[in-house]
Amino acid sequence: MSETRRIDIGGHTIHAVHSPRAGSAERHFLCLHGLVDDVNVWRRIAPELERRGRVTRIDQRGHGESDSPAGPYSRDDLARDVIGVLDAERIEPAILVGHSMGGIVAMAAALAAPKRVAGLVLIGTTSECREKVALWYERIALAGEKDGIDGIRRSIYGAESTKQIAGDAQGIAHVTRMLKSLFDDPLTPKLGEISCPALLLVGEKDPMGPKASEIIRNALPPENTDFESIPDKGHWLQLEAPDEVISSLDAWLARFEL
Repeated sequence: MSETRRIDIGGHTIHAVHSPRAGSAERHFLCLHGLVDDVNVWRRIAPELERRGRVTRIDQRGHGESDSPAGPYSRDDLARDVIGVLDAERIEPAILVGHSMGGIVAMAAALAAPKRVAGLVLIGTTSECREKVALWYERIALAGEKDGIDGIRRSIYGAESTKQIAGDAQGIAHVTRMLKSLFDDPLTPKLGEISCPALLLVGEKDPMGPKASEIIRNALPPENTDFESIPDKGHWLQLEAPDEVISSLDAWLARFEL
């Protein structure tokens, strides 16, 4: 059975779910979910990852059962959470598996602490945003501050949505403003400094657009980067196309001997 823990990383705690002690002891995956998701978004691929190594899934700050420290938050703050988990759990260089916002945090962690990151698996993510998207992020943050989780749900998914969102509305608002910063301070120009192998996966019908992943591919060192667009799939590939994700992962692990 998986083990659930609260990890104190200095001033706040992060909720983590660890896999059973199975698979390769030398390979460790750390899974980072996207905005308003939590550890459960990995439920369809977690068992397959566990066959290939140890797996740790965390709720990012403000989300799920993790704490929501005082804001504002930066990308580096969330990256420090990741490194804090690696330190606290004595995890050697890990493969960071990031979806959407989680991919942004994974890239920030690889830039901040390159020796702690063995590889990046980036699913439906981005490294920059247009002004229109930045304004959308600000509307989400304001809705959360005014109307709590219900306001965040309506602003992202529409008034009729019944999607369950676990977390603290103010913390999620801070995280959303962190995403807004991709307009004024994009990650893209920094990505050439990432030296570890990367696997980019994106759904052909992802509303964020495959172009966002192509921008990342073109900014990363080409010799270290694999890219795949999954036909007829959308934003949550780990839920919509788990078999395709694992197949691409296996080929990538073999190619880079991770």
